Amino acid sequence: MKLTVTRFRVLNYRNIDDSGWISLERVTCFVGRNESGKTTLLKALHKFNPAIEEPYNPQREFPRDRFTAEYPDDGKLPVCQVEVQLSEEFHKELSEKLDSKKVPQKAILTRYYNDTLEFNYDPEISDDPVDHGQLVTALDDFAKGARRLEAPEKDQEEETQSLRIDLANWAGEKKQVASQLSNLQTNEGVELLEQVRQESEGYAGPTSANLVEGLQGTVQELLSRANTTPIRDQVDKAIKSALPVFIYFENYGTLDSAVYLPRFTQDLREKPEESRIRTINAMFKHVKLTVEEIMRLGQEDSGGSSGATEEVIQIDKERKDLRSIKLRSASNDISKKFSQWFGQRRHKIRYDADGSYFRIWISDDRRQDVEIELESRSKGFQWFFSFYLVFLVESNENHKDAILLLDEPGLHLHPTAQQELIAFFETLSEDNQLIYTTHSPFLIDGEHLHRIRPVTEDKTGHSRVSVGSWPSDRDTIFPLQAAAGYAMIKGLFQHKKNVLVEGISDFLYLDTLSQLCHAADRQSLPDDIYITPCGGTKCVGQLASLFLGEKVRPIVLLDSDDAGRGRRDGLMKELYKGQENAVLMLSDVIGKEECEIEDIIGEETILPILNNLLENTKIQLIKDDGSEDSSLVDRIKNAARRNNVELPNGWKAEVARQIVTQWSKTNSNDILPEILNKAEKLFKELMKRFDGIEL
Repeated sequence: MKLTVTRFRVLNYRNIDDSGWISLERVTCFVGRNESGKTTLLKALHKFNPAIEEPYNPQREFPRDRFTAEYPDDGKLPVCQVEVQLSEEFHKELSEKLDSKKVPQKAILTRYYNDTLEFNYDPEISDDPVDHGQLVTALDDFAKGARRLEAPEKDQEEETQSLRIDLANWAGEKKQVASQLSNLQTNEGVELLEQVRQESEGYAGPTSANLVEGLQGTVQELLSRANTTPIRDQVDKAIKSALPVFIYFENYGTLDSAVYLPRFTQDLREKPEESRIRTINAMFKHVKLTVEEIMRLGQEDSGGSSGATEEVIQIDKERKDLRSIKLRSASNDISKKFSQWFGQRRHKIRYDADGSYFRIWISDDRRQDVEIELESRSKGFQWFFSFYLVFLVESNENHKDAILLLDEPGLHLHPTAQQELIAFFETLSEDNQLIYTTHSPFLIDGEHLHRIRPVTEDKTGHSRVSVGSWPSDRDTIFPLQAAAGYAMIKGLFQHKKNVLVEGISDFLYLDTLSQLCHAADRQSLPDDIYITPCGGTKCVGQLASLFLGEKVRPIVLLDSDDAGRGRRDGLMKELYKGQENAVLMLSDVIGKEECEIEDIIGEETILPILNNLLENTKIQLIKDDGSEDSSLVDRIKNAARRNNVELPNGWKAEVARQIVTQWSKTNSNDILPEILNKAEKLFKELMKRFDGIEL
């Protein structure tokens, strides 16, 4: 594209007094609840330069509460401003064409209600003035030359003297006028130069010919420069001609499975912009056959008569064969292209012409031998197919280099199909800048949250657009929160080697111990293995199933306590049936029947940190009290109960945080060897388990 719209601003339009500048990306998404003003923004931008003429209507679109007091009779009020960035190629082309270094990189265009378009540049463009000095000097030289004119004959001295005076006086008068003009590239300047040129011709004669010729040479050069269109006007014209059109989509017409061709021909003449007619027409353009051609190729000159000649029958057959070949070719093309986008299933689409009807049949990879009509498929499928077909065809026609404005696309699509629509938008944006509105979290690209522009309505009923931050409005923020959370979770599934642990303390200990083991040249977890905390034993199964849904089987590391053993048994029954090696109990490594991650760390490290956390009370573990076979965590809980000490909520995670913070400032040689020995043994076992897992 020659021009890219970098930002826009809406003023004095419906419930928007001033939106402020709204920056745009290749793909920009306006998010907000119903009636927040998303559509208003799109419509204001669309009318700035629509593909089909649609001027602003002040009686309907200027803010009603201000119309009587503020709307001027001449309509000279701004409604939409657009900032455009010139492409490198376009900037170079203009600079070479205008032979100027003054062509700007950006321009701000303002459209008024009276449809005038104003151009502004920073810095402003100005031509080098056609200075009056050259004309003044030429007139001075002319006057001096006039005073020195020689009489051809002695008896002509009196006549020559009169000529000298007339020429000098004339030059003096014109010099005085020229001295008052700083720039001759104006209407007044051009008018003066024309006067000098024409009037000087009247003084041409045998005596003054050379003098007049010299002056006219200077005047002609100045006229040529003064008559040149100013660079500013030329740049305005070039930018206006390159300005992309805005195409607004609101109603996404879905295709009928059977199109009655005679009726469609009439509808196409009478209402070509109707969404359903537009979509059907796109289908015929994809087939590369007009409705008339389809009907003509299906005609039978034989009329079904038994008396038809072989030649007529053969002609009928060849026509129908040609139609079948074209339809089959288009069917294969759309099936292949559409399946690449609609990733939920692979579909086979078949176009078929039957008499005066054109039909669309669909089958999929689950029941390839069963074809059903398009209208019998889900609404989501019908929408996606129709939407895709329109863009597939029209993007190569009037949408070329246009900016696409899509109002609430894909409302009927399943969430996974809405996610695929985001990928479709990415491809469209390679050739067309795209702006769309939505309130669905699944149509928000969580990996590009900087593209989101939340739209809210303030207490006065005016729309507000947030750029660079998100509003506090709950209804607006909810789909953004959902999209951000989904993007974070989806990022986990991109890694093929994962270890699921029960909680955040497990994650903190294992992640830090792996780094310490690596620093001590011991076995550690490589960078391609990711540790994911599940938020408790009860959530391990759910998170594991999410990974498996993305064709990733994680290793599950569980504490050897009642909760851990119960979770292991549940996993073995279904999700990990036949993959028992992918579930690792901590007791298999430590060799102690009851143990948790804290048993790797040990009481010598944990108790001092815990007692500092408890402040005024201390916990001491009693040896030989019969609880040696219990996990360290259970022993701490028992000791707290004996001493009437209430352990704070989340104490395990806080102790872990403080310990790993200390370790981050410590050399691995200063860590108790038994801790690193147990950690290394665990990491070796995890690496061994990864070698044998399957999906």
